[in-house]
Formats: sequence, C-alpha cells, structure tokens
Amino acid sequence: MAETKILGSRLLKFVAEYAVGVGLFLRLFLAWFLPWLLDDGRFVPGVAYTDIDYLVFTDAANYIKMGQSPYDRHTYRYTPFLAELLAHMPKEAGRYLFCIADAICGWIILRFRRRNRSTIEKSKSNDTWAKLQDAIWWLYNPLAINICTRGSSESLMVLLPVLLTMKLVAGKSKGKHPTFKDAILSGVCHGIAIHSKLYPIIYSLSYMAYFAAPITATNKNGAKFPWLEPKRFIQLGILWARRLLKPIPMVFLTTAFFTFVLLTYLAVLWYGEIALQEGLLYHFSRVDHRHNYSMYWYWIYLARARPKTNLKLMGRLLLVPQMVLLVYSSLGIAPYDLGLALFIQTYLFVTHNKVITAQYFTWYLCLLPLCSDSLSLTKRVKIALVVLLLSIGLWLGSAYILEMQGMAVHQIVWLASVLYFFANVNLMGALLRSRSVKNKGKAD
Repeated sequence: MAETKILGSRLLKFVAEYAVGVGLFLRLFLAWFLPWLLDDGRFVPGVAYTDIDYLVFTDAANYIKMGQSPYDRHTYRYTPFLAELLAHMPKEAGRYLFCIADAICGWIILRFRRRNRSTIEKSKSNDTWAKLQDAIWWLYNPLAINICTRGSSESLMVLLPVLLTMKLVAGKSKGKHPTFKDAILSGVCHGIAIHSKLYPIIYSLSYMAYFAAPITATNKNGAKFPWLEPKRFIQLGILWARRLLKPIPMVFLTTAFFTFVLLTYLAVLWYGEIALQEGLLYHFSRVDHRHNYSMYWYWIYLARARPKTNLKLMGRLLLVPQMVLLVYSSLGIAPYDLGLALFIQTYLFVTHNKVITAQYFTWYLCLLPLCSDSLSLTKRVKIALVVLLLSIGLWLGSAYILEMQGMAVHQIVWLASVLYFFANVNLMGALLRSRSVKNKGKAD
C-alpha cells in the first residue's frame, strides 16, 4: 500500500513537472491511435474521428502538389499558405504539426500563469498540485487534446499567433513597460493571426489600449469596470483617443497592418483574386444553413427556401450585435486586465456568432487561464456551468439524431441552440459577477 502511494506520488510529480513533454507525447500518440481506431466507424457508425477540415486541408495540399490552386478544392476557405505548408509534408504529418503547436500553446499558458502568481502564491509555485493545476488548463485539457488530434489547424494558424502576441504585449514582469521592439514583434504576430483567421482583428483596440496605458489590475480603481460607470466610460474614451496616437501603439498598428497586407498580397499574387475572396471576404458574409451551435442557423436554413432572401446581407447584419458588444467590452477593461479583456471579447464574439463549431471553443479557452486568477468559482458560476453542460449535451444528442439517424428534429436542435446561447450569456454574467465579488473581498 505504501509503495503504491509512493509510486502514485512520483507519477503525479512527473506529469506536473514535465507537463509540456507529457502533453506533447499524449497528443502525438492519440493523433495516431484514435484515427486508426475510430475513422472506419467501427464503434460509432457514421462518425469518424478525423475532422472533415483536415481532409479539406490535405486535399488542397494535393492540388498544390499537382501544380494547381488549393482553391480548386471545394470549400477550402483558408490562407493558401496552410496548404503550401502541408504540401511539403507527408499526409499525416500535418496532424502531428498541429499537436506540436498545441503543446507550445500550453507552454506559453504555463509561463503566463506562473508569472502572474501573487506574492502569497509564489511560495507555493513549486508545489506539485499548483503545477498540475496550471497544466490541466490546457496541456491536459480533453477538449484541447481532442481538437488538435482530430486534425484541426486552430492551434497552429490562430491560437499560437494570438498567444505569442499576448506574450509579447503583456508578458513582461510587472513594472516593465512595452518597448518599440515589443510593438514591432507583437504587430507581426498579430498581422499573421489576422491573415490566418481574421477574427483576431477584434483584439486590435485592446492591444493598442494596453500599449497606450498599461495599468495593473491591482490599482485603486481596479475594483470596478469603468464601462459600468457612464461618466468614467466617456472620460476613458476621450483619454484613449489621445493616447492611441502615441508612438508605441501606432507602431504596433502599422506593423500589424502591413504584415496582414503583405501576406494577403502574396496570396493574391500567387493564386489570384480567389485567395482574397475565399480566404478573407467570404467570412464577412458567411452563412451556414447546416446545424451548428449558433441559434441563427435555423433562421438561415429557413431563409434559403425563399429565393428573394439576401443571405449575404443577412450575414453582414448579424455582425452588428457582435461589433456593438466588442466595442463596448473593449473600452475600460484592457488597460486594467488585458487577458480578461481578450477573454470577454472572444467569448462574446463566439456566443453571438452566426456559425459556431467546437473549434471555436478553443478561441476563448486558451485565454481563460490567463485571467482565471481574476475570477472565482462561486456557487452561481458552478450552477451556470452545469446549465451550459446540459445545453451542450442536449444539442449533441439532438444533432446526432438529426445528422446520423436522419430524423426531422430541426426545431429541437434549434431550441437546444437557443438554450446554449442563453446558457453562455448566463455564464458570462456569473463570471463577471464573481470578479466583482472577489475584488470587493480584497477591498474589504
């Protein structure tokens, strides 16, 4: 019994101490084993483990090998550089590359969490349990492991550039302000992220605001969000209008812009205007009538039966509530807590998006560990999490009946999507409330 306990303790210490290596090995092994085991539908008929997007990537890479355009592959709507990269690798190597990028994301998250520990917690930073908790956020996160091992490119094409940008913008020790070098390097990473996936453009204002006026989250005004105070909100907007024209934020913006333009120009130069249309402009008016987590899908599905309906216009109109929420959430949060600002913006962006797939969850889950110390697991948050998990379970069950069993349960899937939306809104409210309670407790 004693030997078993000692062995378990050593094993726990090993997986905590070498989390990056263990997490990478786990990903690489599962990326080989699970597709071999499940892709033939042996256990779940009609369901393959490999993501359909990975088949699209590899098909596009094959077109390049034959001297054709990756956009000759129907539904390839990504940067051509992804297909170019995969074209110079064995077919299954791309999946392993995504796993390596995902492990690097976990390493960056670990570095952030250990740097952000409070003075009291620093004495515990070498504890096995503290290190294991840090690793569980991403390196041992089942969802993160599932996404990259299925062949999704999110970790390489967007999560890694986003986390690298965050590290360059706010990764310095407390008291050290960003430099022009930080602005240039982070601008390059941000430009790459925008070219690869477009959505990281929503972070631009927050990055610039942080460069213009980095403020620690522990200052005397940090107990409340300024945007909850109308007068303070207006004052902050005017103040930012002046500060954003300072050299460092402008260098960041200029570098990010030119990096994005250069990559997009090269894509168009090599593959024609279709690279601009499919890789970028398509996402502004994208509408997906196939069921997904978004509650808008059923409305789009019904609208397709009406010839006079302008789906592209509908796609653009659905961006309006997202933009309002993003602008509103940006002001007043980033200078106080950049990680929290990016998490809130991403969470709201995904929740209100007209298309939501499982990959989108990783967009904000990779940012949550960077601001989790600002939030508390209150009773309300726990209840909100349970409601969210139930809504996801209901959606998955009804979607399986619709997609795999062929039963006409469209309205049930839509109701599950609506429940999922409100569950997310409820959870965000609970998280923000938990932050207010935590800061109030500190103040008391």
